[in-house]
Amino acid sequence: MSSDPLVQAGSIRGALARAWTSWRGPVVPDYVPAAPAPSPRELWLWRLDRIRDALEQARVVLEQQGWTSGAWFTVRQPSGQPLSVTTTEAFALRDPRREVLGSCLVGTLVRLADDPDRAPSVADVWGCVDELYEAMHEQLGHDAFPPGRIYSHQQRRARLQTLTAWNDAPGRTREQVLDLLDRAIARTIVAPCT
Repeated sequence: MSSDPLVQAGSIRGALARAWTSWRGPVVPDYVPAAPAPSPRELWLWRLDRIRDALEQARVVLEQQGWTSGAWFTVRQPSGQPLSVTTTEAFALRDPRREVLGSCLVGTLVRLADDPDRAPSVADVWGCVDELYEAMHEQLGHDAFPPGRIYSHQQRRARLQTLTAWNDAPGRTREQVLDLLDRAIARTIVAPCT
């Protein structure tokens, strides 16, 4: 039997294990500690921030591009005259890269949701519809629900139709539409303070 410790079976394994350990370095865990889940209030505030941002963007678009009534969008004819587009034609104009002369309140929100260069999502735009509807209710002297509520799809479709009818009412002005947007924005600002 050999007296060399490296030749002995147990010693060779030990030497190899020590060499492998020193060569490998320390083992680093392969997980990242999970961030704490946001509270319901934090989620509500985050949602209100996104809705307010979308409302502010809609206001800027209506100020810069113009507002229209009786159609989702107004485009320029080859003769240079403005033309209100039909509902069928409006679907092609949801693309924000297409030029429009003006859009109604709902058309503006639809274009924001379809714009890949802007932050609002479809959920944010539906939140805008909710806040605009409640702001309209407040403006008419009725009680309104608190900001940030989430409604069913059927309720939101009815609210969208009501906002469209309000936008297209005879005598409606751009200033009234901007005022409604300001009221909805104010609801999202004041809500966290209450």
